[in-house]
Amino acid sequence: MTPYRIIRAAELTPGPATVIVRLPGRALRSRVELAAVQPHGVVKVAFACGEVLTLSARVLVGVIDPAVRRRARRPSRRRGEG
Repeated sequence: MTPYRIIRAAELTPGPATVIVRLPGRALRSRVELAAVQPHGVVKVAFACGEVLTLSARVLVGVIDPAVRRRARRPSRRRGEG
């Protein structure tokens, strides 16, 4: 299952997570490069794809967190072997 969250735009932070924003006629899926909360209730967000949006701080966006890869366990070496 894909780990996802719905958060307010004011909570966005740069990082490896993919953010989904639904716009009229299209959807934007990209990583956040810069998120700046402005004092008058808006957030300026720069995405890795080159788009820059100004969103209301209360707008909800979807966030897909990157899958956590588990490291393969290495077989333990017993004393006296190898």
